[in-house]
Amino acid sequence: MNSLKSFFTGKYFLWLILLIPGILTTLNYFRGQTNYAMIMHVTGEFAGRFLAISLVATPLVLLFPNGRPAKWLVRNRRFFGVTAFVYTLLHTIFYLLEYPVGQLTSEFVQIPMLTGWIAFFIFIPLAFTSTDAAVRRMGPAWKKLQRWVYLAGVLAFVHWALLGLQGDHASAGGALFHFVPVMVLQVYRIWKQKLV
Repeated sequence: MNSLKSFFTGKYFLWLILLIPGILTTLNYFRGQTNYAMIMHVTGEFAGRFLAISLVATPLVLLFPNGRPAKWLVRNRRFFGVTAFVYTLLHTIFYLLEYPVGQLTSEFVQIPMLTGWIAFFIFIPLAFTSTDAAVRRMGPAWKKLQRWVYLAGVLAFVHWALLGLQGDHASAGGALFHFVPVMVLQVYRIWKQKLV
């Protein structure tokens, strides 16, 4: 009974829950039940959503120091961050599979795509160093590396918003809906930490 309880409250079950939309959408895509526009929308939006959740964890615990949901979020923010990367990776793979190399190359230097690529390249080392072993091995350097998530987050939301303005499987309103609360809470975090 204890092992069952620990499974349902553990990180692997959380990851399974977080990945269900991506798994189902990917299966539907390969069955021909989901088109390219839909899978790009789902993977992109969930990547942004889970990134936003990981970025608001610390400000929320500062805002609600005794709040159990905020503390749970802080304990699990790495899982949300890694899940955001998984959705970003899926998003990138489907994009690469959809277009010929010539189009990919010509689009690479366009600002909406370039911001997405830079964010993706920043996310790679952050995701691969998000294990407990990496945290122990890297020591204080781990936190310095993980701070790059803020730049990656800004670039990811710029990518999302600019594509939304072009109407390319995204919504500028969706980007703002996710990014504005993150920005407000991060400003609060900086102000609060300077007071301490």
